[in-house]
Amino acid sequence: MKMNENIFFVLAKENGFEAADLIFEHSYSLSCSVFHKEVDSLTESDSYSVVGRGIVNGKFGLVSTEKIDKDTPEFLIKGIKETAGLIETNDPSIIFKGSEKYHKKNVFNKEVLSGDLTKQIEVLRLIEEKLRAYDKRIDEVAVVGYDETLSESTLSNSYGLKLKDKTATVSYYAEVTAKQGEEIQTGFKVFASIDPKEFDLEKFVKDVAEDALRKLGSVQCESKKYPTVLSPRTSSQLLKAYLSNLDAEEVEKKSSLFVGKLHQQIASKKLTVIEDPLKKNIFFEYHDEEGVATYKKFLIKKGILETYLYTLETAKKAGVEPTGNGARGARTGSTLHYSYVKPGKKSLDELLAPIQEGVYITNLEGLHAGMNTRSGNFSLQAQGFMIRNGKLAEPLSLITVAGNLVEVFSSIKEIGSDSEFQLNGLESPSIYIKKLAISGK
Repeated sequence: MKMNENIFFVLAKENGFEAADLIFEHSYSLSCSVFHKEVDSLTESDSYSVVGRGIVNGKFGLVSTEKIDKDTPEFLIKGIKETAGLIETNDPSIIFKGSEKYHKKNVFNKEVLSGDLTKQIEVLRLIEEKLRAYDKRIDEVAVVGYDETLSESTLSNSYGLKLKDKTATVSYYAEVTAKQGEEIQTGFKVFASIDPKEFDLEKFVKDVAEDALRKLGSVQCESKKYPTVLSPRTSSQLLKAYLSNLDAEEVEKKSSLFVGKLHQQIASKKLTVIEDPLKKNIFFEYHDEEGVATYKKFLIKKGILETYLYTLETAKKAGVEPTGNGARGARTGSTLHYSYVKPGKKSLDELLAPIQEGVYITNLEGLHAGMNTRSGNFSLQAQGFMIRNGKLAEPLSLITVAGNLVEVFSSIKEIGSDSEFQLNGLESPSIYIKKLAISGK
């Protein structure tokens, strides 16, 4: 399904647009899941959409549609004119002419699109069978699923810029419950990649099962401040919330933790965070949604804040270059691309070794309700393990972790070497925090 974009740009010029752009998107997905060896769900979707923008009398207009035919260009032009007429702010309206250089890579792997659901269903049945046989305490396999997706997009504008993207992603997911007496614990795992060959079925089964089994026998610890080690997943979650304050617009509004902190110390010298959108994984992006080229850069270097995240608009206001972090929605804001924490040299065992009594946090819940990213304060339900004499001991549940993000990342004692890829786009190893308030019994 295509639209004649040349007609759109001709009409934009005839209607007095200063500039215009289009994003054409195609998304395809094929999903299935298995429950008790039977196919539980099977869905296929194939959708197209187009988003048009234009600058009319210095104001941005925007309209989108999923109906794409010969009348679409005229529909977009009319909608853009109408929405531009409703804008009352004097914020800069910019359509980007293009970057000098783009670091495009071919990340599309046609092997992702298997076209053979019979084979995938058999794989799901095998995963379910192995999960049930893994341990007699595995009480139920709630779901085992598979998903393959194709995403294609083209960004073009009246300056002649044309940027194309094409990616395909494969994912497997599973959830189990483990039971011991009256206690029931849940285990869950998602694998996602642009390369199906990276999927290790045996490791996946073990990870799902152990995520539930290791929680059995959970207790509450005494309420006090403990030396705390955050697992790769939980350190990533807290750091992602902290880095949301990099948005230059929020800095401009004085609603960011990082107001006036550029090139100043905002974290421990042990913390270095690098954004690398050009890394060849499911988060690869060689340009942002405004057409600005992305690049590898330090966000935090040895605790020093190196940059804010600028869109075309916020960069113009600040008199700097955009950072390639623009994200388009009802309005343009900034987004954080794939990033990672520079790992340390110590293994998890070495991080734990000097801790006589502490807590290892493996799971955080309530991040939306219990996290205030603007103040940095958080109070979150958690699960994990006690650390006793340098080793992981009894599992913990029904505990609460509370603190402030600034204080947490300023009190890093060590950063581990056990980096893990995270589906929130921020890869991190375990991080040892000097002390955190843990509420239990």
